[in-house]
Amino acid sequence: MAGFVYFSLAVESDISVSLVGKTFLGLQLVKVLLDNAHRWDQLNFTRPRSPILVVCYTNHALDQFLEGIHDFLKEGIVRIGGRSKSQVLENFTLKNIRKKQLQFILTQEQRRLFSRTMKDLKEFERQISEKTGVLNLLSKGILSERELPEFLEKCPVCMKQHYSALILSWLKISPKQNQGNSDRQQKTQEMDEDFFMYGNNDRDLDDNDCYHPTEKPENSAQLKFAYLCTDDSGHDRFIINRINDLDIMSDAEQRRVCDIWRLNLKDRWRLYRAWKLCYEGQLKSSLTECLVQYEKATEEMGNLKLRENLSILQNAKVIGMTTTGAAKFRRLLQNIKPRTVIVEEAAEILEAHVLTTLTSSCQHLILIGDHLQLRPKPADYELEKKYKLGISLFERMINNDISYVQLVCQHRMRPEISQILVPLFYESLQDYKSVYQYEHVKGVDTSVFFINHSEAEDRESDLHSPSNSFEANFLVSFCKYLLKQGYSGQQVTILTPYTEQLFKLRKLMKGEELQDVQVKVIDDFQGEENDIILLSLVRGNKEGSVGFLKEKNRICVAFSRAKRGFYCLANFDTLAGHPDATFWKDILLSLEDKKLIGRGLTLICQRHPGTKTVIQKGSDFRRIPEGGCTLPCQDRLPCGHPCQRKCHPNDLQHTAYRCKLPCERSPCTKGHPCPKTCWEDCGLCEVEVDKELSGCGHVQRSLCYVPDFTIVCKHPTVLTLPCGHNKEVFCSEDLAKVHCQELVDLELPCGHTKNTECFYRKMPPPCFNECSETLDCGHACSGNCDECIQGNLHVGCKKKCTRILVCSHTCQGPCVKACPPCRRRCGNGCSHSQCNKKCGEVCYPCTLPCTWACEHHKCTKPCGEECDRPRCNEPCGKILECSHPCMGLCGEECPWKCRLCNKADLTEIFFGTEEAPDARFVVLSDCSHIFEVTGMDHYMDSESDEQQLVQLKVCPRCRVPILRNSRYNNVIKKTWDSINKVKRKFLGTDSEILALKKETLQAAETVKHSSEMWEVHIVQKIMDANSLQALNALRNTVNFFASLSHLQMQANRCTADRKSSLYKMLAKVRRWLSHGRSTYTPQQLQELRNEITRIALLADIFDRLSYQEIHNRQLPEEALEPVNHILEVLKSKTPFKEENEKAIEEDLAKVKGLISASPLQITEQERLEIVKAIDLKVGHWYQCPQGHVYVIGECGRPMQTSNCPECGVQIGGQDHRLTEDNVEAPFMLEPLDSDV
Repeated sequence: MAGFVYFSLAVESDISVSLVGKTFLGLQLVKVLLDNAHRWDQLNFTRPRSPILVVCYTNHALDQFLEGIHDFLKEGIVRIGGRSKSQVLENFTLKNIRKKQLQFILTQEQRRLFSRTMKDLKEFERQISEKTGVLNLLSKGILSERELPEFLEKCPVCMKQHYSALILSWLKISPKQNQGNSDRQQKTQEMDEDFFMYGNNDRDLDDNDCYHPTEKPENSAQLKFAYLCTDDSGHDRFIINRINDLDIMSDAEQRRVCDIWRLNLKDRWRLYRAWKLCYEGQLKSSLTECLVQYEKATEEMGNLKLRENLSILQNAKVIGMTTTGAAKFRRLLQNIKPRTVIVEEAAEILEAHVLTTLTSSCQHLILIGDHLQLRPKPADYELEKKYKLGISLFERMINNDISYVQLVCQHRMRPEISQILVPLFYESLQDYKSVYQYEHVKGVDTSVFFINHSEAEDRESDLHSPSNSFEANFLVSFCKYLLKQGYSGQQVTILTPYTEQLFKLRKLMKGEELQDVQVKVIDDFQGEENDIILLSLVRGNKEGSVGFLKEKNRICVAFSRAKRGFYCLANFDTLAGHPDATFWKDILLSLEDKKLIGRGLTLICQRHPGTKTVIQKGSDFRRIPEGGCTLPCQDRLPCGHPCQRKCHPNDLQHTAYRCKLPCERSPCTKGHPCPKTCWEDCGLCEVEVDKELSGCGHVQRSLCYVPDFTIVCKHPTVLTLPCGHNKEVFCSEDLAKVHCQELVDLELPCGHTKNTECFYRKMPPPCFNECSETLDCGHACSGNCDECIQGNLHVGCKKKCTRILVCSHTCQGPCVKACPPCRRRCGNGCSHSQCNKKCGEVCYPCTLPCTWACEHHKCTKPCGEECDRPRCNEPCGKILECSHPCMGLCGEECPWKCRLCNKADLTEIFFGTEEAPDARFVVLSDCSHIFEVTGMDHYMDSESDEQQLVQLKVCPRCRVPILRNSRYNNVIKKTWDSINKVKRKFLGTDSEILALKKETLQAAETVKHSSEMWEVHIVQKIMDANSLQALNALRNTVNFFASLSHLQMQANRCTADRKSSLYKMLAKVRRWLSHGRSTYTPQQLQELRNEITRIALLADIFDRLSYQEIHNRQLPEEALEPVNHILEVLKSKTPFKEENEKAIEEDLAKVKGLISASPLQITEQERLEIVKAIDLKVGHWYQCPQGHVYVIGECGRPMQTSNCPECGVQIGGQDHRLTEDNVEAPFMLEPLDSDV
């Protein structure tokens, strides 16, 4: 009867309200409205068609309601929003309908416009994301050189081609390896965990553009940086401080920079910060313009989507959306103009949200809900209490006596559960007949029970909601017990009113066993249901505080969610003791009357119903670990053994059980027992037995399953090795791999003797005897025989250089002829400033006016130039502190000694003029020594043999350089000028350095395949070099590697033994060069040239001999003696020198005349591959006068002349006639020995 009244009210009233039991009848109402749609359309001539709008609070509730409609309406449903998880509604979402129908609805021009606008939007979004990302990273990253055109403009082209991270090299920063991957993976993992912990808000904006925590958008901003600081290490903190320093190079300073590679590190950072500031300004301007364009494109896209959506929705019969979707698509609803609006769960929705679903065309509003359950939740507490915003439109209408119908027949809960709600929550409820068919919950004495405990809640702080560890452990254990009774995780839900308890439960439930069990707070489960509900009410304290558990609506929701079983765990003494929650006392009395409450939960074994277990705390579940009882199972298994588990209600067929008793089968034919357990595969027999080997007859102990022929005999036997020594080995050991360990005196290739193992005869070890040579500098060589390549290439002298440099500092480098630039701080300075460069660099002259002035004279020149005034010889008129007159000169620093008080010190004879009565004295500021002025003037103005070198004058007494003294300004300035000239010649000009860098890098390009050279980072050293001396040393290194590379190509044309011998020699020289020397001594340069010359001569002889052997040519007898003499000299253990080369000059000339060399600069294998690829026969191959081979196609005879691409000489011919100096090259078609 209530259903009939509900239908009448819903159909006849403009506004209708219904209460519990509403979903089923709500669906029937939609069916009736759809079946009679033609009647409503006849009453609306202006707009005959109008869809029904269904609005729900959550996406899940919307999916359920629309799935119910789909049972009787197969076409015409449109679900707006992208958060649907229903597979039934997958084809009815607006997104998927757009994909299918738009191509038929839109014109070609509309499709092009939409595609273009969407492409623009994506591009703007990408640009905005990228630019914003770059702006955020500017403070902790180094921009790539590709982003700084100013950097590349001032960087030589040759450098750009040789290095992929120029700016890091320029700023002296070592690049990171595999940056950022692990960090991003860790952040993604943390994001996934957060998403699991906090759950998915079912009421988020449900369009396709909502944010998902697990999405990982591509961050292209990082690609614009050569280096990013990703951690808090000291190195990264140092770089961040450098990036954000406020010291920035001015525009005027930038214009004066000629070579950015010659700036010191501080100025490089100042220049980079200036570039970064300019880049940031340009980026912000570009971002602002991009945002304006994005807003325009967004507005245009909104209009396009509106028109497209309207064209799709005009044929819809039912449109479904959430309340948040209705607010978002308000404009769309105004254009659709739905006349009938149905709001599900209306009692939980804010009145303002309901109003957003209503348009001026709405004629029929149906609200479905239950105001006795959860109310709306305003974000502001004051708005809820002061202005009553927590009351929904649904409840307000009921309170104002608007007509409504309450349905009293419920179809969800078993009778024991529904009886709890009456009359505490509802005046009356009737149980539909279907709920009487529910079976009892398996493994539990009763299907509904309330467990009362006295445990207190956990409260970490006032900022956190309460939790209860006792209840959490109990319910998690109970949940595991239910799963062992045969229930699936999807049939069980745990509810709690507090989020802290939610987190605690989820933490305890991590793992595969409980992954399907839902854990939710009560407020998020409104409108949901499940077979079994486990409820944790948490609160328990002495104060009797129950929080919002005193709200009857929330408890009504919690008690009405279960279908088959409901179990509640709470401290009911605390709940019933609260004065404002008297309904808890009524609940407690009702439960006690029905015997549904107690201190423990009684469990019943399904297999032994007479066995019961009372559970009072979570740990009690350990008494029944298998979910049954404590009795043994004892069921007979297929293997014949009894089951050893405790009584278990699941896996009754024992398909997952593994028998743990000992195996009684035998794995072999010999009857050996199996050592494994019954469930395991016996496999192969692993019992050890004695076996007689068929090959040698020895007996070996082995595993039973191993065949005799695979057993390695380890019987010891004594053998005589090829070297003559006896050695005990295993019977089966391979003699080729046996090494003789006897110690012998072995003569090494260098001539030294070493006591070592005998097997080293085949491959002699390195010789570590100390080198006994005396270097050209006079010091003993500090290397050993191996490092110095048997005395052919000595290591550099490691003694410290003691020479005095032009700056008067002692050289701190190694003992070499050309000292490196001084690395100490420059001593050049004046009264205005101090040079901040290193001493080896050219000083900037001071441009301020000179301060040397007195009463009689004044300098008018800049401080950095020679003074244009004479020295003043007038006496100083100042009075000392001792009241005696100063003995110094006018305008000069006063001596700190008095003529009368310190007479003995001043009259000490040094120059011979100190005792003169009118003697005047000058003090040296650098050391404070005092000298008679005429003698000192003569000393400073004279040029002794020692002073023919460019060097600063020093104090005659202490030898400290004289750097500051106004009287001798011109002498000091002239010396500094000469020193700077020496530095400029030594360092070179910018153009000279740039030219040599380019030349050296181009030379390095030709030998870049030499891995040893690139291991010493020679390209980076070339770019960092700032002097001609350093560049010349690097150019020498490149030239030497180039020579070795050429010799290696020549070695490839030799026979295997000769090639191996040359490779060993080249490897030794490469290893010597790879030690990363910054300079070479004259002795090392000469020795390098001699050694490379020796290898080159040997390679030439080997090449000629190999060519003869490969082509089966007999060596002329007259060539034997000179060849042997040449090889004897070149293979000598003594260092190769110029006199050795002169000694074999005649023999070399004779050999070159008698033995032909390979006409090709390629290997024989390469020659055969070329011939095979070109596939031309005899009569097509020719040779130019310089020996370069070329081919002529077609008939093979020349018809025109050309130039050789290798040497430029004329090749070819005319009228089938070859030019006189060109010849045929039949050797190109000769086979190798192996092919003959």
